[in-house]
Amino acid sequence: MRIQRCFARIFGVIAACLLLGASVLAQSGETAAPPIKCHRSVSTPVKCLRPSSPAVECPGTNSTGLHCMTYGDGDPMRAVHGLGASIYTWRKLVEPPYRFPGYKLIMVDLRGSGDSPKPRDKHYSILEQADLIYQFIQEQNLRNLTLMGHSYGGAVSLLVAIRLCKQDPGRLSKLILIDSGGYNKLLASHLKILRTPLIGWLGVHLLSPKAQAKKVLLAAYYDHCKISDEQICEYGRPIGLPGGRHALLQIAKQAIPKNIDEYTSQYSKISVPTLILWGLDDKIVPLKIGKMLHQAIPRSRLEIINNCGHNPQEETPEETICYISEFLGLSFRPCPK
Repeated sequence: MRIQRCFARIFGVIAACLLLGASVLAQSGETAAPPIKCHRSVSTPVKCLRPSSPAVECPGTNSTGLHCMTYGDGDPMRAVHGLGASIYTWRKLVEPPYRFPGYKLIMVDLRGSGDSPKPRDKHYSILEQADLIYQFIQEQNLRNLTLMGHSYGGAVSLLVAIRLCKQDPGRLSKLILIDSGGYNKLLASHLKILRTPLIGWLGVHLLSPKAQAKKVLLAAYYDHCKISDEQICEYGRPIGLPGGRHALLQIAKQAIPKNIDEYTSQYSKISVPTLILWGLDDKIVPLKIGKMLHQAIPRSRLEIINNCGHNPQEETPEETICYISEFLGLSFRPCPK
């Protein structure tokens, strides 16, 4: 028994060293501006309480089984969150007063994320995630649709947009990509770690859900002072749910299609007006990816938010709302440049 405990400790130390080494290697070469460090601790132990939201559960049911919440009335605006995130990432967009009159914001947790099912299977590929979003759009008969995706959710949205433009032209009206994935290049550090055999499993199982959430949020934010205890709790919560760690690993492992070049070559066929919104200081998905998307999508415009990292909808919500409103034709005041 003593020998087993000794080996367990040695294994733990080795695992921690592997994880730290992988993290350092994965982050080497990043050129984004240094983040603003905050002297206020964001790691003080707190009791995690579920935050309230003005959004409501989607009426009825859907065969996808995905957890859904909605806010507002009018033309549908379907929001797709990023890797390790959930509906929670859009909370600033629904805070009163609501800034998108004439639009119904529809927020859905992807399979394996938030409060959606997390079965212990391998059906978590980005293509399967896109199929579920497409199925949801068809089931709910969403028309004159604005599709909005952040990070990994942006990559999912690109796949859905390609399919809608090809198979159901006229249903999709606009596309919004926020610090979006979309290429097998300049991959995020935490995605590299999660996709690395053994190291990814060790990282997810040795670190607490809150520790994982804090690590990613610190990388995502330019201004660390804006990270709250509530965020750390709510980002970590789904990881700690039954099947949460399994789902996170599977989503990461299957985040890039084997035939991704076949899809990136079709970005030029996305025919709807597209807003590409980026944090200048994003060191998770660098601005270079945004410029590549802008060059590839014919009717796109690229807007950059200064002093902002990977999560503009959370770190700089006023600027993000302004650019989205302007793009939707709702705002008459110029957005900050």
